[in-house]
Amino acid sequence: MITYEFIKEAQEFLIDCWGDDGKNVIVECSKVTPFNDVFKKFLNHCTCCGGDWGAMLLTGINKLYPNVWEAIPDEMGCMAFACLLHTLILCGVDTSE
Repeated sequence: MITYEFIKEAQEFLIDCWGDDGKNVIVECSKVTPFNDVFKKFLNHCTCCGGDWGAMLLTGINKLYPNVWEAIPDEMGCMAFACLLHTLILCGVDTSE
C-alpha cells in the first residue's frame, strides 16, 4: 500500500539524487493516471533487457508514462535503480511487496 510517507520519501529522494531533474519527474508523475496496482503487474508492461533491471523498468515507464520517462535524466547517477523505484511509487505502482 502506498502511504503518504512513501510519497513524501519518494519526492525527497528524487530531489536529493536528481535535483531539478527530480523536481521535473515529480511534476510529470503528478499528471499521470496512477497505476494503482502492485509491482508484479507493472512488470507485465516491461521488456526484458538481458538482466538490466534498470533498463527493464525504464521500458515499462516509457510504455505507460512517456512524459515521466522523458523527464528522467540521461545520467541517473549511482542510485539510479532506487530512483526508478521511487518514481514508480509516484506513478502509483505499489513497490512494498
